[in-house]
Amino acid sequence: MSNITNCKTVTFIDIETTNLDPTRSAILSIAVIKDWMEDGKKQEVWSTKIKPKEVEMRFASKEALEICRYNEEEWADAPTFREVAPKIAEALAWGPIVAHNINFDLSHIRAVMARYGWRETDLGGRLDLDNKIFKIGYPLIDTCALSFVALPTNRQNLDAIREHLDITKEGGHEALKDAEDCREVFWNIVSKVHS
Repeated sequence: MSNITNCKTVTFIDIETTNLDPTRSAILSIAVIKDWMEDGKKQEVWSTKIKPKEVEMRFASKEALEICRYNEEEWADAPTFREVAPKIAEALAWGPIVAHNINFDLSHIRAVMARYGWRETDLGGRLDLDNKIFKIGYPLIDTCALSFVALPTNRQNLDAIREHLDITKEGGHEALKDAEDCREVFWNIVSKVHS
């Protein structure tokens, strides 16, 4: 039996950002899908837009905003990062954590959490919401790297993999759609390993 089937949960994440550089970027949206491996594979889904501060928008890339389809009206009533940071910290505290190009997502999450006064603990440390201490669960699994090893595609971007697995591209670059598709890619590859 593999390690993955012995996990309590598997957490899939995706974020959309205002810039490719995490030191200049705000997170515009996040999606977290948690598959509970016990209880008949129950699933928990959370996603939200995040209203950026005015100062954060000064560093926004026009191209990134277009890709994420950002507009002020749709984000007007969204919570701020300060409001959702505890939920993000709770969601990422236990691994495995899976994302497509996971280093991108986690570098942005770490940078923004630090900007808002959160401190990351080491692997042995504990989540402490009262003292703004967060941890990233382990192991970290990148479906981009898994696809490179397990799928016969020339490219490993999510659109190329969607095409290979016959997943619609419609709605791509929205956090929830990308997290759902990352999940599908992951379980597709895992099922091939176990067959």
